[in-house]
Amino acid sequence: MNPTREAADEAAKVLDTLAAVSTELSCHCGEPPHTLVLSAAKVQETCSRIDDAVVALKKILELAVRTGQGPVSYLGTPGSGESANE
Repeated sequence: MNPTREAADEAAKVLDTLAAVSTELSCHCGEPPHTLVLSAAKVQETCSRIDDAVVALKKILELAVRTGQGPVSYLGTPGSGESANE
């Protein structure tokens, strides 16, 4: 697959995921934040979607490195103890 097309596909996944997360978390419901209560299942589902978006963003960065479009010093997994600034 063309790297540009592949990056565009991954970006679309991220946007779709973030839109779904926003909806799931009722970010646009007009209710005061302190009145919103989410079930544990909804939180787990939302966290899973966020993880999917992070994977897609990392893939975009990997494509950039592979095609010489920019250096990326950190593509580790969350919680690895590493940081981009080290």
